[in-house]
Amino acid sequence: MPNCSNLGPGKIVCKPGNYSEFVLARGVVSDNNSTKEIDLSGCKISDVDYESFHRLPALTHLNLSQNLITRLKLGVLDGFKNLIHLDLSHNQLKTFPLGLFDQKPNLVYLDLSHNQLQALELGIFDPLSKLRFLDLSNNSLRGADIDPYIFDKSKRIKTLSFSTNDMSGAQDILLHAMTVLEKLDLEDCQLEELPAFALKSNMGTLKELNLSQNKLQEIRGDETFKHLTGLVSLNLTSNTIEMIGEAVFKPLNKLKVIALRDNRIKQLPETVFQNMPLSNIDLSRNLIEFIPVNAFRGTKTKNLNLSSNRFTYLQDNFCLELRNSGAFVNKFYFNDNPWQCACLRQLLNEVRRFDIVYNNAKFDGQHPVCVEVDGPICHRHVEFNEHVYEIYDN
Repeated sequence: MPNCSNLGPGKIVCKPGNYSEFVLARGVVSDNNSTKEIDLSGCKISDVDYESFHRLPALTHLNLSQNLITRLKLGVLDGFKNLIHLDLSHNQLKTFPLGLFDQKPNLVYLDLSHNQLQALELGIFDPLSKLRFLDLSNNSLRGADIDPYIFDKSKRIKTLSFSTNDMSGAQDILLHAMTVLEKLDLEDCQLEELPAFALKSNMGTLKELNLSQNKLQEIRGDETFKHLTGLVSLNLTSNTIEMIGEAVFKPLNKLKVIALRDNRIKQLPETVFQNMPLSNIDLSRNLIEFIPVNAFRGTKTKNLNLSSNRFTYLQDNFCLELRNSGAFVNKFYFNDNPWQCACLRQLLNEVRRFDIVYNNAKFDGQHPVCVEVDGPICHRHVEFNEHVYEIYDN
């Protein structure tokens, strides 16, 4: 059986013994009126018997993560109604019997990530009216199979993750009951278009939206984000985005962080970020050849990442013009571009003059960082780029 010990008042932490798997039963951690926290993570538990948690009236935190549990029988979690934190992540659970959480009215935190869940029965979350955090990431769920009324009684959830599930077929009203949702994680959900369920009128409370590692090809429509008026961070990293509409981000008047890293963007509309409160803009690992200072006019950009694109030059006095437009950049990454050496020297002199942090390890004189094409002359026109690319790419 696991080796369990008391670590401070009311806290029990167990470590695995010399066995391949273990069925948790009454007597290991049960029958203690003062126990508040139990950590059974990584104890090779394959099943949980009835009364394993008998007579634990003070229990508030239970960690059963990183075990071998394939099912939880109806009733094994009965009792200990003061539980607020339950971690069942990193097991082999495929489904839950309806009623499993019926005696958990005070549960606030529920982690079901990294299991094999294929379905969520309607009503499973109904008793959890106080739930604030729900992690369903890294399962085998299909959005098309999730009943859109699954969260009708858990409308106070603030953090919700569906990451690494197939949410491409989820109904538009999936999150219609949410009233205070602040963080939504849809990373790697096989989405080919922006999910309508994340853009509805009740999503005005949303602060963080993660849509990275999907299959999005374009972000357009002046009213696409019109309801996300509270959004602070938007992550669109690692999609296949080629096209971005000129005014698509304009409704996001509280947006501070936008990540468009690792896409296929070649060109950005000149006004795409103008007059937005953005402080962090990541455009690295795209195919952008030119971006004018005017694109950042009226922003509050402090961190700008243009690395790993196709820039051979930037507008003359780029950093100075950024400051004149209101963007006081103090961290600027521009490495791994096919710079003309003359243009790069001018840029390096400027960032040093303004004491802007940059990736100086890339510019230590030991690595090839630019193409010498015409001595001290920086050619600032797109037509000259092909000549630079021909040398750089070879």
